[in-house]
Amino acid sequence: MRRFTFIIVLTLAGCSGAAETPPDAGTTDSPRVNGLTAEQAAATLVQIGDTRITVGEFAQRLAEQSPYLRARYNSPERRREFLENMVRFELLAQEAHRRGLDDDPEVRHTRDQVMIQQMMKTEFEDRIRLTDITDDEIRTYYEAHRDEFVKPEQVRASQIAMANRAAAQRVLAQIQAAPTDVGLFRRLAEANNEDAATRGRFGDLRFFSRPGQPGDALDRVPREVSEAAFALPRIGAVAPQLIRAGGSYHIVKLTGRRAALNRTVDEVRRPIQNRLWREKREQAIQDFLAGLRTQAGVSENTAALSQVRIDLPDAGSAGRGQVPAR
Repeated sequence: MRRFTFIIVLTLAGCSGAAETPPDAGTTDSPRVNGLTAEQAAATLVQIGDTRITVGEFAQRLAEQSPYLRARYNSPERRREFLENMVRFELLAQEAHRRGLDDDPEVRHTRDQVMIQQMMKTEFEDRIRLTDITDDEIRTYYEAHRDEFVKPEQVRASQIAMANRAAAQRVLAQIQAAPTDVGLFRRLAEANNEDAATRGRFGDLRFFSRPGQPGDALDRVPREVSEAAFALPRIGAVAPQLIRAGGSYHIVKLTGRRAALNRTVDEVRRPIQNRLWREKREQAIQDFLAGLRTQAGVSENTAALSQVRIDLPDAGSAGRGQVPAR
């Protein structure tokens, strides 16, 4: 059985009862990392066979923890616990390696995933930073997409359009006679609306702006209907009279309202900055992948995809998320 020798360096700050090393100890000119000089960081903390854990590695692992955990491991006893976890990890890793598990396909796949994550972080997350997005880029985006940030008031309405005035008047009378029946307009629209564009959605005209303003939708909402909708005092109200427009008589109901939006570039600076940062990073990734594909000379046999067969649950079990009992 392989024998492992553990050498604990007692000079590690906080890992024993010894006093901590004074801040000015060691070479004063050398930069310190995690409070350690280069010489202190290189000292062996634990020897595990042919592998050693240095004081610097221990300090770096500890520094990578969350602030809460770093505070937790501030006592000598807790730091010994952290060190023991590192030793345990290394022992298990060495044993797994001895058993040849590093050649296992699943292990190789997991290792490759970790390597890819580290490479992508170094290549893109660390190089393309949020602060790289300039004020000029933000303002240019804002001007090009001003309609996202500056919008007039909008309403949503539904209609019942009918060519026969008398028939439309009877439908309006039914609605006025039952003001508390919230589903009546929808049912009557389904049965009577003659407008082909809105018949399938119970007369819904969706949101639109006032005539002459951006998003006025005059190509699908007659001016008279639009003006009648904006004149209604509250959501759920129905115009008291038939609206004559385009050769038809319209019964109009207000179903929604959006307040005007007027956000300045300063108010939307951060979301624009985040969006541009994501777009710039994604473009860099796509360019990087395109370069790798060209260098590797990728060739594909997509016709073979049709040969793949995957067992799928039947429709009944798929809807319930379970396989039927046998």
